[in-house]
Amino acid sequence: MPGIDERDREMLRILREEGRITLTELGRRIGLSPASVRNRLDKLERLGAIRGYSAVVDPAFLDEYVSVFFELTLAIDDHTVDPILRKVAEMGEVESLYRRSGERQILVKAHFHDTDEVKAFAGKLKRILGRNLERVEATLIIDTFKECWIQEK
Repeated sequence: MPGIDERDREMLRILREEGRITLTELGRRIGLSPASVRNRLDKLERLGAIRGYSAVVDPAFLDEYVSVFFELTLAIDDHTVDPILRKVAEMGEVESLYRRSGERQILVKAHFHDTDEVKAFAGKLKRILGRNLERVEATLIIDTFKECWIQEK
């Protein structure tokens, strides 16, 4: 990427693993002052390398015990679907939404209190996407062994 050097990449690697690290500690690890780290972070945000900051919350603490992958097959998958997909991505239950290759072009990960909410959400998807939605396949997540933000102690 233009405008990114090895120190920037190292900062991004550290931040990906330790999002709450202080500027002082981050600077110590890469050999820069906190002010220099702040300037680099501002640059990385402007460039879009850092897309945002958020807390990763265990859904169980929100009484959301049912996690589901929805695989969607669309009749037409081009740029005209993007505004609709953005609307789906903004739904409160949705953790992540991806466009991917293959027969099922859209992958949605969402969390629910119970299976009735899963069924209701599938119905919402059908209403939002309309005739363009050819198929919805829901897969309940039984157990998670690794996610990028979970670190084993």
